[in-house]
Amino acid sequence: MQKPLHIELIATDGNVQKRMLWAHSAVNGVYCGSCNYGRDIHVTYHADGNVFNNFSGKTTKAFTSKTFEEFTGYQQLLCSAFSNNISHLYYPPYKLRKLDAIVSIDFRKYKKGVGCMVFLVEANFNALADLVKHFQTGNQPKITEIHSFMNCNPWLAIVVYGDVYA
Repeated sequence: MQKPLHIELIATDGNVQKRMLWAHSAVNGVYCGSCNYGRDIHVTYHADGNVFNNFSGKTTKAFTSKTFEEFTGYQQLLCSAFSNNISHLYYPPYKLRKLDAIVSIDFRKYKKGVGCMVFLVEANFNALADLVKHFQTGNQPKITEIHSFMNCNPWLAIVVYGDVYA
């Protein structure tokens, strides 16, 4: 049986650390959302393929996709973009707590802001490579970091993008 996986994305400007996004993977589904104060914004992808959006307590069914057993390729679950002026962002400060993983992003290296996306990825390296290739073609944002979590099925990937200082 798959052990639950708890992940948070933390942002810093060298002075302040804030909780920006969270993700949780379990046998019955994958859940991810924003840590924004005053808003409960999250997406759930259930093992049976049903996907739901929740905005401030109102849940709506988004679509039905493949079950975890049938899952192939990759599927974007969440996309958020943030100003790099972290002290003015309405997100809670990071406090040490038990997590399985922390993705830490230093906003000082970005010129204008940072974008983050959470993906479900089929549990194989070809699917992860296809996700990376997707961002190397056309008008896609330039990936600066990709964090993959392979101790769940399907895998989770957090993609970070933005214009960095040279």
